[in-house]
Amino acid sequence: MTAIPWPTEFQELSIKITKRALHQFIKKMMANEYELHWRYDSNFIYLIIEFEDLVHELPFIRNDHFLTMTAKKLYVYDATLSDVLEHLLQSEKGTGIVKRMTEGPHYVTTYEHGDIASTVEIEGSEQGMANKNVPMIQYKENGKSLGPKTMINVMNLEINYILMELFEAMEVKNEEAMVEHKHRLKKLVNRRSQVEKLLKL
Repeated sequence: MTAIPWPTEFQELSIKITKRALHQFIKKMMANEYELHWRYDSNFIYLIIEFEDLVHELPFIRNDHFLTMTAKKLYVYDATLSDVLEHLLQSEKGTGIVKRMTEGPHYVTTYEHGDIASTVEIEGSEQGMANKNVPMIQYKENGKSLGPKTMINVMNLEINYILMELFEAMEVKNEEAMVEHKHRLKKLVNRRSQVEKLLKL
Protein backbone atom coordinates (compact mmCIF):
# COMPACT_ATOMS: atom_id res chain seq x y z
CA MET A 1 0.00 0.00 0.00
CA THR A 2 1.53 3.34 -1.04
CA ALA A 3 -1.16 5.61 0.39
CA ILE A 4 0.23 8.52 2.41
CA PRO A 5 -1.41 10.23 5.42
CA TRP A 6 -1.22 13.68 3.79
CA PRO A 7 -1.55 14.45 0.09
CA THR A 8 1.31 15.85 -1.96
CA GLU A 9 -0.03 19.09 -3.40
CA PHE A 10 0.97 20.12 -6.92
CA GLN A 11 0.07 23.70 -7.86
CA GLU A 12 0.30 25.64 -11.15
CA LEU A 13 1.50 22.43 -12.80
CA SER A 14 2.61 22.50 -16.45
CA ILE A 15 4.67 19.70 -17.99
CA LYS A 16 5.13 19.14 -21.72
CA ILE A 17 5.53 15.38 -22.07
CA THR A 18 6.77 13.77 -25.28
CA LYS A 19 5.08 10.59 -26.46
CA ARG A 20 8.23 8.65 -25.60
CA ALA A 21 8.31 10.03 -22.05
CA LEU A 22 4.58 9.33 -21.67
CA HIS A 23 5.06 5.70 -22.75
CA GLN A 24 7.89 5.30 -20.22
CA PHE A 25 5.68 6.81 -17.50
CA ILE A 26 2.81 4.44 -18.35
CA LYS A 27 5.11 1.39 -18.46
CA LYS A 28 6.58 2.31 -15.07
CA MET A 29 3.15 2.66 -13.46
CA MET A 30 1.87 -0.59 -14.98
CA ALA A 31 5.02 -2.41 -13.82
CA ASN A 32 4.03 -1.38 -10.28
CA GLU A 33 0.56 -2.96 -10.84
CA TYR A 34 -1.35 0.30 -11.32
CA GLU A 35 -4.39 0.22 -13.62
CA LEU A 36 -4.49 2.99 -16.23
CA HIS A 37 -7.42 4.20 -18.34
CA TRP A 38 -8.09 7.20 -20.56
CA ARG A 39 -11.11 9.49 -20.42
CA TYR A 40 -11.90 12.32 -22.83
CA ASP A 41 -14.02 15.45 -22.82
CA SER A 42 -14.16 18.51 -25.08
CA ASN A 43 -11.19 20.23 -23.42
CA PHE A 44 -8.97 17.63 -21.77
CA ILE A 45 -7.69 14.08 -21.93
CA TYR A 46 -7.57 12.44 -18.51
CA LEU A 47 -5.24 9.63 -17.56
CA ILE A 48 -7.01 7.72 -14.79
CA ILE A 49 -4.61 5.89 -12.47
CA GLU A 50 -6.03 3.32 -10.05
CA PHE A 51 -4.30 1.39 -7.28
CA GLU A 52 -6.27 -0.52 -4.65
CA ASP A 53 -8.83 2.04 -3.36
CA LEU A 54 -7.00 5.11 -4.72
CA VAL A 55 -8.05 6.81 -7.97
CA HIS A 56 -6.24 9.81 -9.48
CA GLU A 57 -6.99 11.73 -12.67
CA LEU A 58 -4.16 13.52 -14.48
CA PRO A 59 -5.41 16.19 -16.94
CA PHE A 60 -3.66 16.67 -20.31
CA ILE A 61 -4.02 19.01 -23.26
CA ARG A 62 -3.32 17.35 -26.62
CA ASN A 63 -0.69 18.82 -28.96
CA ASP A 64 0.76 17.46 -32.23
CA HIS A 65 3.91 15.84 -30.86
CA PHE A 66 3.39 15.93 -27.10
CA LEU A 67 0.83 16.24 -24.32
CA THR A 68 0.84 19.00 -21.72
CA MET A 69 -0.08 17.92 -18.21
CA THR A 70 -1.68 20.98 -16.66
CA ALA A 71 -3.49 21.66 -13.39
CA LYS A 72 -4.06 24.62 -11.10
CA LYS A 73 -4.15 22.19 -8.16
CA LEU A 74 -3.62 18.47 -8.00
CA TYR A 75 -3.67 16.41 -4.80
CA VAL A 76 -1.88 13.05 -4.92
CA TYR A 77 -2.47 10.54 -2.12
CA ASP A 78 0.00 7.96 -3.40
CA ALA A 79 3.73 8.08 -2.58
CA THR A 80 4.91 6.34 -5.76
CA LEU A 81 2.80 8.51 -8.05
CA SER A 82 3.84 11.75 -6.34
CA ASP A 83 7.53 10.77 -6.66
CA VAL A 84 7.12 9.94 -10.36
CA LEU A 85 5.30 13.22 -11.06
CA GLU A 86 8.02 15.23 -9.32
CA HIS A 87 10.63 13.37 -11.36
CA LEU A 88 8.69 14.27 -14.54
CA LEU A 89 8.79 17.93 -13.49
CA GLN A 90 12.58 17.72 -13.54
CA SER A 91 13.21 15.44 -16.52
CA GLU A 92 10.65 17.12 -18.83
CA LYS A 93 11.59 20.68 -17.80
CA GLY A 94 8.22 21.38 -16.22
CA THR A 95 7.01 24.24 -14.05
CA GLY A 96 5.05 24.02 -10.82
CA ILE A 97 5.01 24.07 -7.03
CA VAL A 98 5.20 20.87 -4.97
CA LYS A 99 4.18 20.83 -1.30
CA ARG A 100 5.05 17.75 0.74
CA MET A 101 3.62 17.44 4.26
CA THR A 102 5.09 15.58 7.21
CA GLU A 103 4.32 15.31 10.92
CA GLY A 104 6.80 18.14 11.43
CA PRO A 105 7.67 20.73 8.77
CA HIS A 106 6.10 20.96 5.32
CA TYR A 107 8.42 21.38 2.35
CA VAL A 108 7.52 23.51 -0.66
CA THR A 109 9.66 23.24 -3.80
CA THR A 110 9.19 25.59 -6.76
CA TYR A 111 10.27 24.29 -10.18
CA GLU A 112 10.95 26.52 -13.17
CA HIS A 113 11.72 24.73 -16.45
CA GLY A 114 12.80 21.63 -14.54
CA ASP A 115 15.19 23.44 -12.22
CA ILE A 116 14.56 23.99 -8.52
CA ALA A 117 13.98 27.74 -8.11
CA SER A 118 13.48 27.54 -4.34
CA THR A 119 12.91 25.12 -1.49
CA VAL A 120 11.03 26.42 1.52
CA GLU A 121 10.43 24.82 4.90
CA ILE A 122 7.11 25.69 6.54
CA GLU A 123 6.64 24.92 10.20
CA GLY A 124 4.10 22.14 10.72
CA SER A 125 0.72 22.94 12.28
CA GLU A 126 1.17 20.74 15.37
CA GLN A 127 4.54 22.29 16.15
CA GLY A 128 3.16 25.78 15.60
CA MET A 129 0.27 25.19 17.99
CA ALA A 130 2.61 23.87 20.68
CA ASN A 131 4.86 26.93 20.70
CA LYS A 132 3.10 30.23 20.04
CA ASN A 133 6.41 32.16 20.25
CA VAL A 134 7.81 30.47 17.14
CA PRO A 135 7.00 32.22 13.84
CA MET A 136 4.27 30.36 11.98
CA ILE A 137 6.27 30.33 8.74
CA GLN A 138 10.03 30.15 8.40
CA TYR A 139 11.49 30.91 4.97
CA LYS A 140 14.73 29.18 4.10
CA GLU A 141 16.55 29.01 0.78
CA ASN A 142 20.23 28.27 1.26
CA GLY A 143 20.37 30.97 3.93
CA LYS A 144 19.00 33.65 1.58
CA SER A 145 15.77 35.62 1.83
CA LEU A 146 13.04 34.74 -0.62
CA GLY A 147 11.51 37.26 -3.00
CA PRO A 148 8.02 38.61 -2.25
CA LYS A 149 6.33 36.70 -5.11
CA THR A 150 7.74 33.36 -3.96
CA MET A 151 6.76 34.15 -0.37
CA ILE A 152 3.17 34.88 -1.45
CA ASN A 153 2.99 31.58 -3.37
CA VAL A 154 4.12 29.75 -0.25
CA MET A 155 1.65 31.64 1.96
CA ASN A 156 -1.21 30.80 -0.43
CA LEU A 157 -0.35 27.11 -0.10
CA GLU A 158 -0.34 27.37 3.69
CA ILE A 159 -3.65 29.28 3.69
CA ASN A 160 -5.23 26.53 1.57
CA TYR A 161 -3.96 23.91 4.00
CA ILE A 162 -5.34 25.77 7.04
CA LEU A 163 -8.69 26.17 5.28
CA MET A 164 -8.82 22.38 4.81
CA GLU A 165 -8.06 21.89 8.51
CA LEU A 166 -10.74 24.45 9.44
CA PHE A 167 -13.32 22.71 7.26
CA GLU A 168 -12.52 19.36 8.89
CA ALA A 169 -12.83 20.91 12.36
CA MET A 170 -16.21 22.43 11.42
CA GLU A 171 -17.47 19.05 10.19
CA VAL A 172 -16.77 17.40 13.56
CA LYS A 173 -17.76 20.57 15.51
CA ASN A 174 -14.36 20.83 17.22
CA GLU A 175 -14.71 24.35 18.67
CA GLU A 176 -11.17 24.51 20.09
CA ALA A 177 -9.58 23.53 16.77
CA MET A 178 -11.84 25.96 14.89
CA VAL A 179 -10.70 28.87 17.07
CA GLU A 180 -7.04 27.89 16.64
CA HIS A 181 -7.29 27.52 12.86
CA LYS A 182 -9.10 30.87 12.51
CA HIS A 183 -6.41 32.54 14.62
CA ARG A 184 -3.62 31.09 12.48
CA LEU A 185 -5.51 32.00 9.30
CA LYS A 186 -5.94 35.62 10.40
CA LYS A 187 -2.22 35.94 11.22
CA LEU A 188 -1.23 34.43 7.90
CA VAL A 189 -3.59 36.62 5.84
CA ASN A 190 -2.26 39.72 7.62
CA ARG A 191 1.31 38.66 6.89
CA ARG A 192 0.47 38.03 3.25
CA SER A 193 -0.99 41.55 3.01
CA GLN A 194 2.28 42.95 4.33
CA VAL A 195 4.27 41.05 1.72
CA GLU A 196 1.88 42.15 -1.06
CA LYS A 197 2.68 45.75 -0.17
CA LEU A 198 6.33 45.03 -1.01
CA LEU A 199 5.31 44.22 -4.58
CA LYS A 200 3.72 47.66 -4.95
CA LEU A 201 6.83 49.58 -3.82
